[in-house]
Amino acid sequence: MNIETQRKNIVHRILDTENTSLLAKIEELLDEEVFTFKADGTALTKKEYQIHIAKVLQASEEGEIGYSTAEAKAKIKRK
Repeated sequence: MNIETQRKNIVHRILDTENTSLLAKIEELLDEEVFTFKADGTALTKKEYQIHIAKVLQASEEGEIGYSTAEAKAKIKRK
């Protein structure tokens, strides 16, 4: 079975279920899925990513100084 067929089968099964605890478990699994990675390679879920971005924006608004472009490039090259 290819991925597209598998997705469609799962979607149909989800739409047909009325089991709220099963739906909650599915939602938890999707929330725990890796959404992206930080520059250091740390995996982030969607929720963790949203929190990370909120912290970065707050720090920026409070005038915290981060890395310059050159410092960021150098840090990435070292990895």
